[in-house]
Amino acid sequence: MHAQNIFLPIKKELLECYAFWIGILVLKTCLMIIQVGLSRVFYRAPRNPEDGAPFKAKVITHETVERNRRAHLNDLENIPFFIVISFLYLLTDPSITPTQWIIKIYVISRILYTVSYTVMKSIIRIPIFEIGLFTNIYLSLSVIYHFS
Repeated sequence: MHAQNIFLPIKKELLECYAFWIGILVLKTCLMIIQVGLSRVFYRAPRNPEDGAPFKAKVITHETVERNRRAHLNDLENIPFFIVISFLYLLTDPSITPTQWIIKIYVISRILYTVSYTVMKSIIRIPIFEIGLFTNIYLSLSVIYHFS
């Protein structure tokens, strides 16, 4: 069996933009893993007894650790949808500049969401979250319409 070449009608500029910003988004999500781990160590709030044994730390919850953990969980619940739907959106042959802005705005909104939730501890995170949510909804509806 021979492999077939598959032509994807994605403009080079959009694929480069997608790759760059998705790379940042994945890196941001990975850095949240480190942030959660370091906050557990710093606040002596291990998740399991064996993790705290070397430091004689008992399993406790700490507000900062929990905020970091919830922000990371929120990334894991939302970012994969964007990665998939934004790629499918690229297959609809969208305009370059608006699509680049859609991708950038989503990624920046995720970064701002994390900062507003973990550092600022501000209610501003809700409208920032909604930017990403409505972006995913718009992209989903666009893909569904295009391919229907």
